[in-house]
Amino acid sequence: MPSSDRTYRSTALDRIFADTRIVTAVGPVRGLDVERTRRTLTAAEHVGRAPHVALEPRSDDRVWRYRSDIAGDNVFSSTDAIDDLGRTLTDIRNREGERAPLEVIVFDDHLAIDYSHGIGDGQIGVMMLAAFSDDADGTLVPGLAAGLAPSATWKALWRHYSRNPRALGNFRTLRTRHGAQSDAGAGALRRIENWEDAKVSRVGFMDRSHADELKRWTAENASQATAASVSIALWQAALRAENVDVDEHIMVLFNSRRYLDAAQQGSHGNFAVGIPLHIPRDTTPVEIATEMREVIESGWPIAVLGMSHLRDVASRIRPSAPSRDDRSVVEVSEKLRLAVSDLGRVRVFDHFDWADDGRPPRMAASLEPDGADGCTMLIAEIAGGRTYTASFCSKMIEVDVIDAALRRLCEDPVALLRDHYRL
Repeated sequence: MPSSDRTYRSTALDRIFADTRIVTAVGPVRGLDVERTRRTLTAAEHVGRAPHVALEPRSDDRVWRYRSDIAGDNVFSSTDAIDDLGRTLTDIRNREGERAPLEVIVFDDHLAIDYSHGIGDGQIGVMMLAAFSDDADGTLVPGLAAGLAPSATWKALWRHYSRNPRALGNFRTLRTRHGAQSDAGAGALRRIENWEDAKVSRVGFMDRSHADELKRWTAENASQATAASVSIALWQAALRAENVDVDEHIMVLFNSRRYLDAAQQGSHGNFAVGIPLHIPRDTTPVEIATEMREVIESGWPIAVLGMSHLRDVASRIRPSAPSRDDRSVVEVSEKLRLAVSDLGRVRVFDHFDWADDGRPPRMAASLEPDGADGCTMLIAEIAGGRTYTASFCSKMIEVDVIDAALRRLCEDPVALLRDHYRL
């Protein structure tokens, strides 16, 4: 639909992600309705003058417009059965034709969203799933319109470092210690053609009984660990148990909204940052948690956003040369590079009327790997169970290997930790 004359000044991170898609889905939910979803999206579009959900991202333009009548051509129904959620995410991503910035697909008992990462990170994806599935009282709609203020990064930087002056030195120390470069460049290389056409998502599910067992074991044996640090440890261990050569630098995603005033933390945009942490294979969940806590306290994530803004300002004065990179053929290391984002317990779905037919409530999301040797992992806890979504290039690592690692992780996580870490 045509764009309005209202405008939004994009950040450098917005433009980097403008051509990247996030596909996310939730279900099985009773009572999904395509017309109700259209009405909810229309209501979100008309909340205020600058509804973030209506943005039209463009990687080649700093100033973006807002689309109008976005529910008119962006919401579809589907009668396809959801037997394999990973395959559903993959099929949605691989649909032919031009994509709108935001598209919603309503199945019988699942709802999926395919949107430009330029609109925002995973926070808006979760909120859209909740609102478009079931927002009977309209309380979620206003939240879809709230965008981050242009000054959000600078205010967050000042808020953190004015309160913690020594944190800046800690940030520099940590960045040196972990190193900016991955060890994936060492060793043998693999040549892969048209890797983007081979992107696949696979989904694993850890039921409540195993999730509760893992929590009890963690409380007794690694009480200083966090859910996220345990997830990182488990995923590394599961892959290595399948004889996968894993890069020891792992990209851990941090939500930089933690550095904002509480009133601004619900605003949308691209405010999550991946920090490359050096995590050798024997690093325990407690040690990983310590590393993550040090990163947060140092302000490293918000510092990265600040540096990105400064480079963006500099590029207005001296534009960078256009890239001539041919992405049809790439050479990558044999090591698999991991990126992990653990959303923890997703409470915004607590009010859902889940289908009671033996299928567990799940929320899955495919996050685009940044190269053929990359593998992203998104973890979400709903109704006591945990869903793990791995997205990767099937020419780099076979689907069967990822499926086996997910089964190993989900079916006996405590044994996996005991065997790998001798805890």
